[in-house]
Parts: sequence; C-alpha cells; structure tokens
Amino acid sequence: MRTKVLLASLALFLILLAAFVFRPWSPWSPWKMLKLFSPEVRASNFQHMDGIFPSRPLHRSTQPYVFAMYPQSLPSSYVFNGKQLPLEAFMEKTSTTGLMVLHKGAILHEEYRRGASATSTLTSWSVAKSVVATLVGIAHKEGKIASLDDKASKYIPELAGKAYGEASIKDLLRMASGVKFDENYASLTSDIRRLFYKVFLLGRPIDEAVMNLPAEDPPGTKFHYKSVDSQVLAWVLRNATGQSVTQYAQEKLWQPLGMQDEGFWNLDHPDGNELAYCCLNITLRDYAKLGQLYLQKGEWQGRQLLPADWVQESTKRPEPWLTAGHGYPERGYGYHWWVPKDPDQEFFANGIWGQHIFVDEKSGIVIVKTSADPDFQKNTAEMIAFMRGIVKGYAQAR
Repeated sequence: MRTKVLLASLALFLILLAAFVFRPWSPWSPWKMLKLFSPEVRASNFQHMDGIFPSRPLHRSTQPYVFAMYPQSLPSSYVFNGKQLPLEAFMEKTSTTGLMVLHKGAILHEEYRRGASATSTLTSWSVAKSVVATLVGIAHKEGKIASLDDKASKYIPELAGKAYGEASIKDLLRMASGVKFDENYASLTSDIRRLFYKVFLLGRPIDEAVMNLPAEDPPGTKFHYKSVDSQVLAWVLRNATGQSVTQYAQEKLWQPLGMQDEGFWNLDHPDGNELAYCCLNITLRDYAKLGQLYLQKGEWQGRQLLPADWVQESTKRPEPWLTAGHGYPERGYGYHWWVPKDPDQEFFANGIWGQHIFVDEKSGIVIVKTSADPDFQKNTAEMIAFMRGIVKGYAQAR
C-alpha cells in the first residue's frame, strides 16, 4: 500500500513538474526560455523573441524614413594583432545574422544570413541599454528628469533607504550605482542567472526582483557593468514620464526617426514592464537610425531630439575609472555607450551574442551587426578591429 502511495505521489509530482515547465495554457513556457540559447535554434530564436517572452509592440512611424542606397562591395580584410584577416571569415565565425553599413546616412552595404531578412525583428540584447539611456536624455531635455544628479529615490519612493535609492541617475548611466551584482553569464548561479529564474520561472516582477540588492561600493566611484542598473534607470524613466518605456520610445524616438518597420520590446510578464536591460527587437535598418542619430549629435531632419551636449557627455567621459582597463581591457564606458581603447572619435552600443551599433564620427560611418555568436566575449577586441577595418576600407576607396 505504501509503495502505491509513493508511486502515485511521484507520478503526481512529475505531472505537476511537467505542467510547470511546459505550461500548455501559456504561449510563454519556461521550457522555451531554457532552450533559448540552444545552438540548433539560437539564431532563429533571436529573430522570434515574441514567441519566447511576452512583448509590447513598437509600431512603424506614420512617416517612415527610408535611407538612400549606394551599394558598394565590403572591404575584403581588416588587421588584428598585426595580421591581415579576411572579413568574411570573421562574419562566419561570429554567426552573423545581419550587417549594414551607412555612410553619411546612405546604405553602402546590407546583407542577411541564417534565416534573417530586411524585415526580421533582430533582438538587441544589451544594445537596448543604449536606447534606454537615449530616452533618459530626452526626458532630461524635456524637464521630466530635472537633474542627472537626482537620486533614483526621488522618482522611485520605494527605493528610499535602499542601495539603489542612493544612486543618482548619472551613477546609473555610468554603471556606477555601487550595487553588488554578478553579471557572469557562464555561471548557472550568478546574479544575472538568478534574476532570470526569479522573473521567468518564479513569476516575480522585475522591479521587485532588483530593488533590494545590497551595496558593495559608494555610488559614483567605480565602474561595474551590471544589467540591473539599466533596469532601475528604466524604472526612473517610467515614473518620470508616466509612460511605459515602449510608449515613450514610440512617441519620442520611433515616430520622429521614421522607424519603418514593426518591432516590439519583451516584458517580464504579460501587461508588465519592459526588460529594459535587453530584449528590444527591431530591424537592422531601424537600429541604423539610432546610430545615425548619435552620429548627428542628436539632431534629426532639423529637429534636436537629444540635449545638444548629450552625445559628447555620453561617449567622451572624463572619469579615469570609465576608461579601457577599468573593467574590460579593450573598451571603456560612458552613458550606456562603449568606447574602444585608444578611441578616435568612435563609440558603440554592444549586446551579448554579438549585437553592435558602431559609430565612427570622423568618417561619418555607422555599422550595425547582429549575430548569434557563442564566443562573443573573447571576440570583442577583434570585433572592434573588424569595425575599424570596414571604416578604413571604405575611407581608402573614396
């Protein structure tokens, strides 16, 4: 009798576990989420994130802007560690899904791989952080955020007395909140992994999952890259504007920039909040408009969308602890934009698995690359050389 009860209990447990993992009543199951990075489906998943996480739509502008096209062949090579290397080999080894090159606002090169196309919604990963910072700049210009020196708790009363409440908006923009958080994607027990489990397996709202993290340093004294700083920054933005991140982006960026394709931003829950540290999903040509906006110092078709000094402040920081070598050897940081080592008027947005918007102010070139690269971390320095090789190749051809 006891054996039958144990077997029945085990069977019930397995049924409940299967129901929890697969959730047949929901289109967003933990099983799909856990399979997100599986090699055989990774590139496809990165083009169809609305089938894995809930999302909120970003609609094309009522006045779409279409880049002029002057197609030219890509340069054939770049230099890395003193060696001349073929561009095509890097594209292949980094599992490239899309590449676009603009020069002075016209498309020189556009290509898609691994099932992607011109209308594919390609996921951003941490490139979304640069978009959140851009929206903060707009909110600051409009006076909805009074000062970047304001503490987060001014806009989020729930953070009063907590580590995040003591960080200023400028601290959050510079990834200098002083909050303790482990961003190691390789470890199954890191804080970034635990955040994923809390939100998507246990169903906790993302705000609740990040608000009680402890301090490890005084705010504003040390660069420590962590996605939760961007999530709290988005919380500030939501409260300051009274709109969701997607709604504010739709009005202040998507419409004026003439975004020409439908997109979406993934959420923590249906009708919840945006995963602001990642998970924007738009087309390659609409990512290129964000890079072009920064190349043009925040001006678009005669209208200054960003504060006049925002791009300068975001990409040319004076703090020594934001330079290359204070976190990553090949790059430094700004306001949610990266700056390569020994910069020559260059900066870039960067996301895991190889998502990039690279801006070269000197040449007037913007490069967008999306990928499904499992070796994205070790390939970062070479990616910078690859981007510089494209810039140099086109410059020499002119």
